[in-house]
Amino acid sequence: MLKKIRCYLEARLFYIWLLFFSALTVFISPESTIHYAIVSTYLVYYLVYAVNRKLFFWLVGFITITLFLYYPVDLRYGSLNSGIVAAFIETNMDESLSFLQQLKISNFFIPLIFVFSAFILFRVEKYNKPTDNKKILHSILFLILLFSILWLPTKLYVKQLDGLEDTAWSLTNTPVNVIAFYTNIYESINSYYNEKNELENLINIPSPWQLSSVQPKYKNYVLIIGESVRRDWVSTYGFHLPTTPFLDQTKGYINSGYISAAPATYHSLLYSLYLKDQKTKKVNYAYNIITLAKAANFKTIWLSNQGSMGKYDTIASRIGASADVHLFTKKGAFNTSYVDDDKLLEMFAAQMNQTATEGNRLFVLHLMGSHAKFCDRVNDKVTIDFVNKSLSCYASSILKTDALIENVVALLKQQQQRYSLIYFSDHGLSYINKEDKNELSLTHGSEFKQNYEVPFFKLSSDDTHRKIVNVQRSAMHFMYGFAQWLGIQAQELNTDYDFFSEKNDTDIKVFNFEKEVPFAELKEDKLPVYK
Repeated sequence: MLKKIRCYLEARLFYIWLLFFSALTVFISPESTIHYAIVSTYLVYYLVYAVNRKLFFWLVGFITITLFLYYPVDLRYGSLNSGIVAAFIETNMDESLSFLQQLKISNFFIPLIFVFSAFILFRVEKYNKPTDNKKILHSILFLILLFSILWLPTKLYVKQLDGLEDTAWSLTNTPVNVIAFYTNIYESINSYYNEKNELENLINIPSPWQLSSVQPKYKNYVLIIGESVRRDWVSTYGFHLPTTPFLDQTKGYINSGYISAAPATYHSLLYSLYLKDQKTKKVNYAYNIITLAKAANFKTIWLSNQGSMGKYDTIASRIGASADVHLFTKKGAFNTSYVDDDKLLEMFAAQMNQTATEGNRLFVLHLMGSHAKFCDRVNDKVTIDFVNKSLSCYASSILKTDALIENVVALLKQQQQRYSLIYFSDHGLSYINKEDKNELSLTHGSEFKQNYEVPFFKLSSDDTHRKIVNVQRSAMHFMYGFAQWLGIQAQELNTDYDFFSEKNDTDIKVFNFEKEVPFAELKEDKLPVYK
C-alpha cells in the first residue's frame, strides 16, 4: 500500500511542487488577490506547460527573476504605479545608492526561497512524463481560468461607469495577482509617459472659465491643503492636549462643521478642487481652482510635498502643473522619498520674494501633514505624549502643521501686504486595533463621521476678532467658496450660494470609495477609554 502511494506521489511530484510554487507566486506578487488565486495561477503554469514545455521554462524563469527583484521594492513602496516608475526613471545615482543602502538582508529571505523553489521545480520536471490526449480537459480548464481572470475587472468596470471620472476596463483589477502585476508594469510605464506629457502641456492650455466679475480683496492668497487630520484631534475644536496652539488663539474664521468630500486624498480633492459638469455628472479637468485663478489674472504658484505623479497623486499634480509656477519636492509618488513639510516654507519664502512685483497672487501648499507612518512626519521627534507612540506621533504631526501655518502667516506679514489664508485637511481617519491600548492607531476608513470631519480655518490680515461657527458645509461646494474668497464671479458657478454664510448645507453626502452616501447616517468613531 505504502509503495503504491509512494509511486503515485513520485509520478505526480512535479504537479505537487508546481502547486507549491503557484502558492509562492501568489504570496510574493505585490498586487491584491483573492482566495482562488492559487488555483488560477496553477492553471496558468499547468496550461502553458501542457502547450509548450520550453515556453513554460521561459515563463517560470521570467516570473522568478522579476518578482525576486521587485519584492524588496514592494516592501517599501507597495504596488507599482506611474509614480514609482517616475522615481525609477528620473532618479540619480545618489538616490539609487540611498535606496540600496536602506535594503535589509531580511528583505531577500522570501525571494530567495522563491528562487530555490523554482530551481527544484526545474529539477523535478526532468522526471515528469506528460500524458497526451487531454484536449477536452485543457479546454475546460482554460475557460475556467479565463472566467477567473476576467470577471472581477468586468464587474468593477460596470460598477464605476456612474462615477465622477471616465473609467477604463483593466486587467490590473484581476484577482489573479501575478497577471495583475505584469499588466500593471505595462500600464504604469505607459501612464508615466502619458502623465508626463500631459503635465508638461497643461500650463499652455487656455482657461475655459467665463468670468463676469473679478474683485479680489487681498494681494496674497494662500491655500494650505492639510493631510489626514481629524477635527476632534485639533485643540481649537476641543482636543484636550495643545495640538494647535497658534490656531487656538489667532483671529479669523473657524468652521466646526466642514465635511470632507471623501475619506482619502484622491477622491477628496477630485470632488473639492474640480468642478463637476452638471449635465454629464463627470469632472471636467479644465475647470479647477488654478485655471479659475489664472482666468482672473492671478499669479499662481503650486508648492507640493506630495507626489508629482502616481496612482494617488495625479489628481492634485494635474492642477498643480497648470499653475504658472509648480514645484514638487518628489519626482514620483508621494511615498518614493521622505521630505519634511518645512521644505515648503523655504520654497514659499523664495517664491514670495521672486514674485513680489506681480499682481494678485495665489499660493497653494500641499502638505504631507499627518499622513500614515506618523512618526516619519515628525522625524520620530515626539512633542506630545498620548496613549502610545503611534498616537503621540500623530498628535505631534498636527502640532507641526500648526507651527508651519504660523510660520507662513509670519512670512505673509513681513510682506506688509493684505493677505488671506485658508487651511483645511483633505480627510480624517478612523481608529484601528481598539482592543489593545499599545496597538491603537489611525488609518483610512469610510464608515465613520470622523473619516470626513476635518478642520477649516480662514485667517486674513484684516481680521478683527475670532469667529467660530458650526455651519454644516460640504467640501463638494469648496469650488464656490474658493471663487467667493478670491472675489471671482463666473457664469459656471451659482452666485446665489454663500459658502461663508451661517446657513447649513442640507442633505450632505460623502463619497465612501464606492458611492455617495448621506453623511448624517454614518456611525461615530470615538477614542476608546482604557481602564
